[in-house]
Parts: sequence; structure tokens; C-alpha cells
Amino acid sequence: MTNSIKFALLVIFEIPAICVSILMLIYFLTNPIVRAKSKNHIWMILLLFNFVQLLVLLPMPISFYYLERIRPATNTYCVWWNWYEYSSNAASVILMAWASIERYFFIFHPRFLLGEWWKKWCFHFIPICLCIFWPSVWYFAVSVISPGCMNVWQFDQVICGIPCFTMIYGGILGVLHLLLNIMIPIFVIVATNIALISRVICEKFARRQIVNWLRQRRMAFQLWFVSSLYMTGWLPLTFTGLVQFTGRPTFMLEHLSNIYFSLYFVPLLLPIVCLCLFPDVVKITRESLKRRRINRVATMT
Repeated sequence: MTNSIKFALLVIFEIPAICVSILMLIYFLTNPIVRAKSKNHIWMILLLFNFVQLLVLLPMPISFYYLERIRPATNTYCVWWNWYEYSSNAASVILMAWASIERYFFIFHPRFLLGEWWKKWCFHFIPICLCIFWPSVWYFAVSVISPGCMNVWQFDQVICGIPCFTMIYGGILGVLHLLLNIMIPIFVIVATNIALISRVICEKFARRQIVNWLRQRRMAFQLWFVSSLYMTGWLPLTFTGLVQFTGRPTFMLEHLSNIYFSLYFVPLLLPIVCLCLFPDVVKITRESLKRRRINRVATMT
């Protein structure tokens, strides 16, 4: 895939993704009842975090694919791009992994999370904060202030090439980066979805009434729908990295740039996926536009 095609694809998806993100955030901010529900907190934070990615991260690869060079070609810019892309991508995946675990408990054990105030802090608010701050601190330590890391940037490659932290100390940091911030969160997302589907099927056949599935199916569908986007985007890279680290370093090497490029579609498509999960947003927007059109006609008359 040529750089011009990649540039066109990113621009085509970037504009509607930003517009839908603004629409979704306005919906949450202007609806206190929806905003107050604990089960919606993780989606609001994920959308807000994703919105910042759209505004800050995506313009950098768009610029590269348009110019086919890094601009500005400086060490500071490359360090910033590497740190922000790695930390924001990892935080997004880890947030989705925690959202999967939390949603499972919301469906089957709601009192565990919605009981006393200390439970909400320990098992709801604090984990969300850790999901965001842990990757930022980790990548700042290994890629910005690491004493044994001297980056040699490639200004003709996206994200300025491969950062040095993936290769120093015998590649141990690269393995930890792949294992802690990508493989384990993706495994958690996959395992939680399998556990959710399996438990629903088992309880359906057992005819138990532990969970009112008709009442909770929307929550389960939201988890499965959003998780599918992350699994589709990240599983190819996870599988490729696993094979490369287990003895075949040249595996899929010629397709690695396209695999990395496909990751940009996770933040680009997330707002649209979330829009499908909250049909009230479309309904409220349509009614608002209709009301505005009627008022405009009445004023002209």
C-alpha cells in the first residue's frame, strides 16, 4: 500500500471520526442521568481519550504519509511522537481490557462494584486512572530518560523508525513492552468475551435466573461490539510479535508496516462504533436539527 493511499484513507476517516466524537461527548456532557451511571464512565473516558488521539496523534502520520518525510526532522519531535504513540496506544488497549473485566462484573456481580463507596474507588475509579498513567510513565522511563538508550532516528520512516528501547538490554524491554502492554491486555479482552458468552450459554441451558439477560444484554452487546474492534485491530500485531519473539524474527516482516498502519483505524472507528451503541444520540441530534429548522422557518415567516 503506497503512502498516498494511506494518507487518503486517514483523511477520509479522520474528519467523520472527530465530528462523531464531538457529538458523543456533547451527549454525555448534556445528559446527567446517562453521565451518572457507573457503567457509562469507562465509555466516556475511552471516547475522551480517543478524541485526544484523533486531535494529537493522527495528524503526525497523516503529515508523514503526505510529505513522505518526517517534518520537523528533529530529535525532540521523534521522541515526542514515539512516546505519545506508544503510551496512548497501550493506554487505549489497557483501558479496553479493564472495560471488559468491569463490564463482566457489572453484568454478573453488580453489587461487587456498586456497593460501598470504597469499592467504587478501589475497583472502579483507581483502576481507570492506573490504565491511563501506567503506560505514560513506563514509556517515559524507557524511551525518554533511559540512560542506556541512544536513538538513531530514520526520518524517512513513520514514527521515525524503531525506538532503541526495544533493542537494548538484550531486547528485554521490547519483550516487556509487547507482553505487558499489548499481549496481556488483548488476551484479557479475548478471554473476558469468551467467558461472558460461555456463562450466558451455560446459564441459559441451566435455566437459571441469576442474571436477567433481557435487561443486561445491551451491556453485553456493547462490550462485544467494542471489543471486536480492538481484537480485529490488535490481534494481527500480537500474533506477529509472538511468532517473531519465539524464534522467527523475519515472520511477516514485509507486511509489518501495513499491520502497524491498520492500528490507526482503531481510534478512527471507535467513535462510529460507540455511536451505534447509543442510538439516543442520533435521535436527539435529529430532533435538535428538526427543531432548529422549524424555528428558522417560523422566524423567516
